[in-house]
Amino acid sequence: MIPQHIPVLQQEIQDYAPQHTKTVLDCTLGAGGHSEALLTRFNQAMLVAIDRDPAALNTAKKRLHPHRLRTQFHHSSFSTLSPILGSMQCEFDYIIADIGISSLQLNQSERGFSFMQDGPLDMRMNPEMDCPTADYWINEATQEELANIFQKFGEERFARKIAHGIVEKRKIKKFSSTQQLAEYVKSLIPRRFQRQGFHPATLVFQALRIAVNDELQELESLLETAIKYLNTKGRLAVISFHSLEDRLVKHQFRQWEDPCTCPKDLPYCVCNSSPLGKQITKRPICPSSQEILKNPRSRSAKLRIFEYH
Repeated sequence: MIPQHIPVLQQEIQDYAPQHTKTVLDCTLGAGGHSEALLTRFNQAMLVAIDRDPAALNTAKKRLHPHRLRTQFHHSSFSTLSPILGSMQCEFDYIIADIGISSLQLNQSERGFSFMQDGPLDMRMNPEMDCPTADYWINEATQEELANIFQKFGEERFARKIAHGIVEKRKIKKFSSTQQLAEYVKSLIPRRFQRQGFHPATLVFQALRIAVNDELQELESLLETAIKYLNTKGRLAVISFHSLEDRLVKHQFRQWEDPCTCPKDLPYCVCNSSPLGKQITKRPICPSSQEILKNPRSRSAKLRIFEYH
């Protein structure tokens, strides 16, 4: 049985696909919802499906089994994507990426992503990857390192207070589970700053996940790679879920559209930079109120689309 997962902005991802799409690259396959919809809509299209989570790949293979003859699956992160695509010698009409964590990962307590269920402090999107887990950062990192992570990746206003509290608490007993950490973080944040419907540990967990998986650097790698493998009039669609990701995508799209580095007071361009294309969405597309009602996890999603010339 395929686990239940609701793709975010699924209709919009379909609507903004180039009209005659024949090749699709899904860089964040997840449970396969977006890819399934695109393969159904474009019944002659070929799909290259990527995910760094082997469990997600296995789930998506079951969902996409009816389209197996038109699909290639690859276990890869964004930073190792370029050699795979280079070996294919293929360009794409539509490249999509749904950045962030999936419902499947959140619902698996043993992955350690969620404070709604108790689990180990892991948070690796690829459990096979040999890298520091959330357990390492919480129990071994210095107070300064923790504060920087919470501040930079979580934009948490109480970053330094939380970091100090964690370091002092672990002197007595190390943290071992997600709920233990979440409840302690909650105790450190003044009640008047706690918002209804928003767990006080949310930003700390977001920051840890980004640090564990090097997510911002991975996103930069994706953008650098994707633009090289778009067909003329091909489109890159990126869904992000927090301001750091969206800001990175927005700035890169703007730079591709207007790469000129000349001083603004010059009457004409002398740097000979040429635009790579145009932004289809000057402002991000956000979920409708109806979608948010059906899928509350979609509320922070932002979709931006760039068309390559």
